Amino acid sequence: MFETKKTLIVVYKDELLVNQLRKMVEAHDDTKNGIVGTTDDSINIVAWTEKVWLGNKKAGNLQGKILFLDEIKDTDKLIPVLDSKFDKHGVKFGWAGNQAVLYVNPKELADRKAYDAFLEELSAFSPPPPEILKASKDNDAAAEFGYAETEAADAPAEESVEPVTVTVGSENEEIPSSDNGERKKLKLFRAVQKAFSSGADAIGKAGSQVAVKSESVFRNKALMKRQMLFYGVVKLYHGAKDDEGHLHGLEEFMNQ
Repeated sequence: MFETKKTLIVVYKDELLVNQLRKMVEAHDDTKNGIVGTTDDSINIVAWTEKVWLGNKKAGNLQGKILFLDEIKDTDKLIPVLDSKFDKHGVKFGWAGNQAVLYVNPKELADRKAYDAFLEELSAFSPPPPEILKASKDNDAAAEFGYAETEAADAPAEESVEPVTVTVGSENEEIPSSDNGERKKLKLFRAVQKAFSSGADAIGKAGSQVAVKSESVFRNKALMKRQMLFYGVVKLYHGAKDDEGHLHGLEEFMNQ
């Protein structure tokens, strides 16, 4: 006798994550010794983008189990009331009724040792994470998120000073060589102009360097968050044991 598959609506921002979950759920990986992850052929995944979710929510078309991968709009009101089932390396998941949320807090991996420990566990997954998520432990994605390499490239080069022509209105004013007072004024003018020009260049270069660093920080933080969410998806599928030895994961959520 065939059992009807249970529908799981997965609301996502990153397609990689929902594809990974679907791949594991649809794999026939159960063994004679028991269930691996979820029972084979027991779940039908329906993937919704955040936009589709909001549209269906507004229309009231919500039935069955719903899993949010990452913090989707309005999950901030759901997260505080979740029954927490997993919390490690800043990766968390839990559920309340028919709604579950997988979310992360990258700040918990800001310490280099914490990030190294996370990477070690992530790298030990079998099969390993896709290449797009791989990162070396020597990557500075934990402490300063890796942007020191821009220092040398952005170092200011020596600048040549071009002769300055003093302009009054639209005509060039010629300074007689015998007029020492005017020559002193010209020298002062040149010194001020050089200082202003060099200062503006220095500020511009410093600003560019900060922009490069900020962009690098952002990119690596995004990578870290993606790694954490991928880790969470795998843990959710296979389940994780609590301190009392109880297994909490997608199978439990679907059958509660």
